[in-house]
This record gives sequence, structure tokens and C-alpha cells, in this order.
Amino acid sequence: MKLETNFASTGILDRFTHGSFLQVTISLLALPFALGLTYILLDYCRVLKQRRRLPPGPFPWPLVGNHYQIKLPRPWLYMADLSEQYKSSMVTIWHGHRPNIICNDIWSISDLLDKRANIYSSRPHMVMLGDSRNATDYDQVCLPHNDRWRYHRRLTHNATGSQAVRSYRPFQESEIRILLRDLLLTPENYVKAIERYSISIVSCIGFGRRVDKMNDGVAQVALKFMEGVDLVMPGMFIMETIPFLIKLPRWIYPAASKILENGKKFQRFFTSLSLEASTASSDNFAKALFTEKEVNGLRDEEISFLTGNMIGGGVDTTASTTVTFVLAMCAFPEVQKKAQKFIDDVVGTERLPDWTDEAQLPYIRACVEEALRWRTVTILGGIPHAPSQDDVYGDYIIPKGTWITGNLWVIHRNPNDFPDPDIYRPERFINRERPYPNKKGHNAFGWGRRQCSGQPLAEQGLFLTFARLLWAFDIRPGIDGNGNEIPVDIFAYGESENMRPEPFRARFIPRSDRHREMVINEGIAAREFLKQFDGETKVRMEPLEA
Repeated sequence: MKLETNFASTGILDRFTHGSFLQVTISLLALPFALGLTYILLDYCRVLKQRRRLPPGPFPWPLVGNHYQIKLPRPWLYMADLSEQYKSSMVTIWHGHRPNIICNDIWSISDLLDKRANIYSSRPHMVMLGDSRNATDYDQVCLPHNDRWRYHRRLTHNATGSQAVRSYRPFQESEIRILLRDLLLTPENYVKAIERYSISIVSCIGFGRRVDKMNDGVAQVALKFMEGVDLVMPGMFIMETIPFLIKLPRWIYPAASKILENGKKFQRFFTSLSLEASTASSDNFAKALFTEKEVNGLRDEEISFLTGNMIGGGVDTTASTTVTFVLAMCAFPEVQKKAQKFIDDVVGTERLPDWTDEAQLPYIRACVEEALRWRTVTILGGIPHAPSQDDVYGDYIIPKGTWITGNLWVIHRNPNDFPDPDIYRPERFINRERPYPNKKGHNAFGWGRRQCSGQPLAEQGLFLTFARLLWAFDIRPGIDGNGNEIPVDIFAYGESENMRPEPFRARFIPRSDRHREMVINEGIAAREFLKQFDGETKVRMEPLEA
């Protein structure tokens, strides 16, 4: 009897202990859940309160903000629709609990980023462009407006400033002659030829070696690296909206680990490439940076991003704008004829245009500005700015760290500033009939103190490229099997923030036998001159994770 009682007591005790353990376990699990939910609700209340003093926009959801409301692809079209819906040139969308003010009007964004550049030259915290690439503390494009950023900016200016780029003219104009030869011999590969040219220029500057073929390792990495600009596109990555996802282990969220590892691979590649270039006999940007490392303690991570950004910023503007110009010449042949008439009057047929002709060819310079305006490459103004302190603009209170984005798709196509905006008309940059906040008449290179460092290099190359293309060729649409020209679509552009026309066929027809002969001969001479930049790199990019 006593034994039975002991057994019963033990069973009751076991059940009691087991129940207590479950209660404790549930309590322990419920506590962080309750705390997390409380934090989300309190934070959401803060968002709703803050929203009342910001520009209008769609109602944000808890935790995810407007992430799932942003219409993709081409969110700049969605932003334009919001501006019309709310009848406001400034609208707000939310990356989780962080506001992003979209400016669809040049005057409002210029008021902030140009006139108040002293406080609007910083960057917001960016998970994808910054944290996922280990770039937040090392990359000039992610750094806040501080002394370290000024130091990086000075280093870049030494390589790509308006005075520095003049010394690159000999190999730049030789590469343009090679480009003309490539377009003559293999016109069907004109996009690849343009990409090779633009990549080779920045490779010569950055690493002291040219890119002769598109299967070159540096060229392939450059094309992949340029895709990084999409990391700041609103609505693309849930990790930008919910930042803690980037820190989850691979077994929980493998996408984050893949992105982080790919970022490390790019960093290792550009560090190794820069180290190799630092031992070259000729001067180059990487070599200068390793000197800075010895003198001022520049870190390897910083060198990697400084040289990588030269590729990222220097290639796409030149290549995509040139492809856009080819499209414009196919679509607007009357502009092409007018431009060729100006070139013929100044240059003739016995030599190629050069930089000494620029002052006498304002129409060609206007062609460059109009191409940059007509279909701007960095369609959302590049990387967003952020105020370094709370600010008041009209009736709005703009918190410190707010994303400020310029929708250049709307700004550069505003009919009040650019009548008939989809017509490619260089004259609008010769006879300026309407006011604009800056002397350039467009913002293809950004705003304020964060304008693209490579602007002088890009503009220098675009002028001579356009002038020589027009001098050498009649640029016409491709033809079908019946010999009829295939109309080009001026609205057929890709989905990347760095806009580029969808593939289209074009022909490059020598304007005469004399033009053909000179293109071939000049190409041969240019190849001889550029031999000084020949060389192979031993650095290879590690395979990226899909």
C-alpha cells in the first residue's frame, strides 16, 4: 500500500514538473515575442506621428512600410504616379520605419541638395549598398559628410578632376579611334565595342592597363559590378526594409549570406587588382593609393572601393549615354544631318575632329548635354542624399538621415522646363529659353557636393566620341529581311536604375571611301600607340553565388 502511494505521488510530481517546465518554456518564448511586438507597435506609432509632418504618400504598413506597395519594375514610374495622385512634387515612401522623400521637381530638390548642401550632403544608412558589401565605413559613396569622406573625395579628384583628365587625352582619343575601327569592322557588336572602350579608359587610369577584348577579366567584373546601383532601388530588397534580416545565419536566410559573400568577393578582387597595379612601372590610381596607404594609413578596404568605384562610376555613364546617342541618331536623322554639317564646316574630311574643335562646335557639345538629359542613365539621381540634422522645408519637418531621392525621369521630362521633352533637340542647350537651377541645365551627374566625381572624364570623352561618330558614319536603324529599316522605340529602356536602351539594331555606314580609309588607318596608328598599356592581369574573380 505504501509502495503504491509512493508510485502515485511520483506520477503526480512528474506531471507537475512537466507542466511547470512547459509553462516556463512558453513564458521564455513568449517574452521576446511580446517585447518584439511591443517595439513594432511603438515604432509604428512613431512612424504615423512623423508621417503627419512629411510630404504626402501611401499609408505605410507596420514593420514593412510601403515595401509591398511599390510597383516594380521601373519604380520611377510609380513615383511619378504618386506625385500626380497626391498633387505634390514631393512624396514620401517608407523603407520599413525609415522615410524616403521622392522629389519629382527640380526646384524642390535643388532647394535642398544645392542651396542647403551644408546639411544635405550626407548619406542615409543603406543596408544593401552599405552593410551587405562591408562598405558602410569604407566606401566613399556610403560615407557620411565628414573628414573621411573629404579625404576620399580629394583622392578621387586627383585622378578624375577637370585638370587631371586632360593628361588622359592621348590614350582616350586613341581608344576612340579603336572604337571607330571596331564599329566599321563589326557593327553588329556595337554595344560591346562601346563598353570595351569605356572600360578600357578607366582601366588605364585606375590600373595602368587597357582592355582589348570584352572577354578580358576586368571587363567582365566591371559589367557585374555596375549592377550594384540597383541595390538602392526602392522596393527591390526586403533587407533594406527589415535590416536585421542581413544578420541572420545562412540556415535561416541564405539570401543574406550569399549577398554578403559576393560583396566580399568583389572587395578581394579589387584589392588584389590594385595591389598588382601598384607594382606597375607606369603611374596609375591604384599605385597612388598604395603610396597613401604607407603615408596616411589608407586601408585595403578603402583602396578596394576607391578603385572599384572608378569602374562603377566611369563606365556606365559613358557607355549607356553613347548607346542612347546612337538610338537618338536613328530616331532623329534630321539632328544627325545638322550636326554633320557643323562638323564638315569646321573639320573637313582630311582629319578627325579633336578637342581643339570644341569651341567651334557648340552644337556637338549641346548633343552631349541633350543625350544626358533626354534619357539620363542614373534615373533616380544615383545614390540618395540625407540631411545631417533635422530640417524644416515649408510645412514639412525632415528628420535627420531621411533618404532624399531625385526622380530624374520626371525632372528631365517636365514640359515646363523642357517643352516636348521626348524630342531629342540639342538646340535647347544653345538657346536657353527657360530658367533652370544650375548652369548645366540638367542634373545627370547629381546634386551639390555629392555630384559624380567622374563628370569631367565622362564629358571629355562623350564630346569627342559623338563628334567622331558623326564625322565618320551615317548612323541608321537596322534593316529587316526585305531591306526595310526597322523603326527604333525611344521608350524601350531596361529596368535597371542605370538606364540603357533595350537591344536594337543599328548600322554604321562610312560617309565616303575617304572616311572609311581614314578610320582604318587611324585605328592601326592608335593600336600602335596603345601598346604601352598592354598587359595581362593574373587576378581572377571568384565565382559569384547565384
